[in-house]
Amino acid sequence: MNKQRNLVIGLIIVLVLVIFACLNTEPVAINFGFFQPKMPLIIVLVIMLLLGALVSLLIGKGEKVSPDVKKALAKQKKELDNKYQSEIESKDKQIAELKKVNNSEATK
Repeated sequence: MNKQRNLVIGLIIVLVLVIFACLNTEPVAINFGFFQPKMPLIIVLVIMLLLGALVSLLIGKGEKVSPDVKKALAKQKKELDNKYQSEIESKDKQIAELKKVNNSEATK
């Protein structure tokens, strides 16, 4: 369901960008420093759109995590959960003992 929603949102964004590009067809000068070609703004917008999609694609590929890494992370999480749970239990016991001492001192 999440992928379908992302696809619909992506298509709507592409549609808006295409309409925007089609409305901007007058020629513009692009400054590359050492030369200034003139081309229609629609071409510039489409090229920038494609470059943005390429950058997103390249950056997005780094997010995939291998099953071995997932397994190692799950193991590490379980170990940390166990460690912190035992520490919490230890601290709870210390708190209970301190409450007993405090209550016994208060009754004296």
